[in-house]
Amino acid sequence: MKIAFVVHDYRRREGHSRYVVELATRFAKNHEVHVFANEIEPEGSEHIQFHHVPAFRKTALASILSFLAMATFRVRGEWDIIHNQGLCGWRGNVYTAHICNRAWHRALRSTLGRLTVREWVSGITLSNLEHAFYRWAKKCHVIAVSHRIEDDIRRCYHSRLPISVIPHGVDLKAFHPAAESDERHQVRAATGIEEGDFAFLFVGDMRKGGRQCIQALVKVPAAKLIFVSRSAPGPYRLLAAERGVEERVRFLDANPHIEKYYAAADALLLPTHYDSFGMVVTEAMASGLPVIVSREAGASELIDPGRNGLLLEDFKDVEELSGKMRLLSEDRNLVRQLGAAARRTTEAYSWDEIAKRTMQVYEQVLSQCLRANMGARPVRSTSIDVGS
Repeated sequence: MKIAFVVHDYRRREGHSRYVVELATRFAKNHEVHVFANEIEPEGSEHIQFHHVPAFRKTALASILSFLAMATFRVRGEWDIIHNQGLCGWRGNVYTAHICNRAWHRALRSTLGRLTVREWVSGITLSNLEHAFYRWAKKCHVIAVSHRIEDDIRRCYHSRLPISVIPHGVDLKAFHPAAESDERHQVRAATGIEEGDFAFLFVGDMRKGGRQCIQALVKVPAAKLIFVSRSAPGPYRLLAAERGVEERVRFLDANPHIEKYYAAADALLLPTHYDSFGMVVTEAMASGLPVIVSREAGASELIDPGRNGLLLEDFKDVEELSGKMRLLSEDRNLVRQLGAAARRTTEAYSWDEIAKRTMQVYEQVLSQCLRANMGARPVRSTSIDVGS
């Protein structure tokens, strides 16, 4: 099979990029795999052919629009599968929906009260582009990373495209229980976390619940809180000082070796207003951590409340969050039980399993294309344009 992946960047560090790296390296063992991307970190991908896609990256919106145009122009010829990550190109027959921009911006506006001009322009532009694609595209198959995303695409864009729900995978070797490891003790010592302290961890965009975590910490006096984020910490430091918990909060920069912070923590917090999936949730679960997650995160679909994690009914409710934080900080046996069950849950979502399910979608798309075009004759499908 000749497969083309189209993604803004090819690297192992986050989200869309890691998704493509994990799938492409597995498929390259038995298929001809090409990757079209702007930034490329090819280490560990010897059997993959790379193609640079130029893009103007001064702003996020300019990056998306310029890459969309150039990738559509560059990805030509005969392919069995062209697999785009969201709207990375108009030319393709498999699209993975990692986000629904209309739902994301509605949730962001509802949470923050108002958007910046840049956020408003970006939201309108990307929502309209997604609407044009999901409403009118033909002969394409969508992979949604959660049922939440599937529902958002149906509701926001009235899409009639076939959609398969396949969540993000998790690296079960990189993320594993490490409660008594040397790394745990080293990281806790380096961040000023005593061995007897209960450490909550928050990873990612601070807009996804950082304020609620700080406010809830006030009512959990025995705990400390570690933030690992690219977000500017200034407003959150100020809030922690105002609430009198600045001595119990650590603000750390994003780190490619995030697994060491899971090893150092006792539980993960993600009281987000919206997350299409939330890979940090499954990473923490694979690391044997109990998680407290809002129902607004797609990964919450993997949580059986009270068995392998805890769910927040209202992400804005600080009282609910602090109550669940106290429950964990005061019951180490519950922490161990939830963490062990969380690890078992993630064992069904290895990247090998996700690759297998994705390949089944490819085979379904090819089969349908063959039946539509040439009956049972074994011909290679060509790329499929939106609206064709």
